[in-house]
Amino acid sequence: MKVNHRTAKIVSLSALCFFVALTLALIPINIFCVNFPEWITVFLSLIFCGGLIAYLIIFKTRLITRMILPIVFVISAALCSIFPYVFPYWNSYFFKDYKGVILNYDDVISYDDAEKDLNGLKHYLKKTHPMFENGLSKEVDTAFESAFERLKNADVITVNGFRREIQTVLHLIGDAHTTTFNNYPHDIYLKTIPQKYSQGYSISAINGKPIERIYEDAKPYYCYETEDWISIDLGSFATLDFLGYSAPFTYEWSNGENIIEETYTDADFVGWDEFLSLRNEYYVPSEPQNFVYYDIDEQKSLAVLTLSKCVYNKIYTDCVKDMFSEVKQKNIKNVAVDLRGNSGGNSLVGNEFVKYLPIESYFDGPFDWRWGFITFHGNGTEIKNERYKDLTFGGDVYILTDNESFSAAKDFAMLIQDNNLGKVVGEPPANSVNGYGDITNFYLRNTGLFVQISTKKWYRIDSSKTDDYVMPDYPCNSKDGLDKLYEVIGQS
Repeated sequence: MKVNHRTAKIVSLSALCFFVALTLALIPINIFCVNFPEWITVFLSLIFCGGLIAYLIIFKTRLITRMILPIVFVISAALCSIFPYVFPYWNSYFFKDYKGVILNYDDVISYDDAEKDLNGLKHYLKKTHPMFENGLSKEVDTAFESAFERLKNADVITVNGFRREIQTVLHLIGDAHTTTFNNYPHDIYLKTIPQKYSQGYSISAINGKPIERIYEDAKPYYCYETEDWISIDLGSFATLDFLGYSAPFTYEWSNGENIIEETYTDADFVGWDEFLSLRNEYYVPSEPQNFVYYDIDEQKSLAVLTLSKCVYNKIYTDCVKDMFSEVKQKNIKNVAVDLRGNSGGNSLVGNEFVKYLPIESYFDGPFDWRWGFITFHGNGTEIKNERYKDLTFGGDVYILTDNESFSAAKDFAMLIQDNNLGKVVGEPPANSVNGYGDITNFYLRNTGLFVQISTKKWYRIDSSKTDDYVMPDYPCNSKDGLDKLYEVIGQS
């Protein structure tokens, strides 16, 4: 009987410890593998805490055990109960693949499904976005209620119609990082576009509406911080449907001299693979380029590093190293980074570049990182520059930007300008220096719509500057950026 009691005691404690470990294991399982509601870990925590109480009542244990076990179990329960409600990547697909439902743009959904997904979006915003630490603003909350009402009264709800309602809400936030994206498996594309573009034509009107008016009317359905950031794929059937157009479509094409008008039906649209082959047929680059490359003009003593996206990898670091090696060898006096059209990525590309400059340290900007009801405040800190002393560049530095330079590209320009390391040439980047970023992402369960939401609020490095944007030291039209740069270095 004594042996059985001891055995039961060991088995019970082992089972409780296993249950605690299993509940804790649900945290990485959620992050990397499978989604499930936050309350599950709370429920399981209550069970193993109740089991511990029963264990301590039934079995006699030493005083030290009675003290340690409750502490361990309470800490575990608190972690499992609080973490899912504050962690911005809970139920996110940032670290895992999505394998759920994906609907096409014209698929019809029920109001119940639309309501559930809209409530899901509302939940993610309230939990994650730094703007809503104290709850949704009255404006956004009212927009949600209006969206619910319109969906409830709609005769038919398509996925695109539902996405329009979402975007009318997200648009109000004024955060280009917080938005939805198409994830439609059967979208089709206007097959004549590659040929027309290769001939120098661009879309000037659709169904008699000028392109400028199309963009103006589309503003309520897009998320942006500068209006120039809005980019609309007017060759996509799903996008045309999203904007409220239906076939047949009458396109007006202009090359600056001639105007062509053509009408298309859905038969003139093809799938992505065929469209891609057509695009490759008409757009054959004269010289294949990576996302990063450089050119050196020895006569003007200028090296230009072109970076089309902010990818921090060995290709990038090797390219920068090769450029500065050649700069040193040829005694080049000016170095520029061309960030025009760069939509962002990893901000470490800027930090890597700075390692070649003759400074001992530099500053980054402060931020607020939202974790549910907890906000972590990061002060602007001084960073020791791990210089490549054998390749230190002591000449002039310039950054070329335009209204498509976004996120990490904007950060690159701000890093250089606010630390007085160089000058900016061109147009202001696409988003604010006091803006949002570091996204988490979700799929809405019933429609498969992809949603990304900011988790951080960033602030300008140089707080003495009052501009909302990185304002160029030498402003000019984007396409004239290089000409302006040559003009500037010619005067220096």
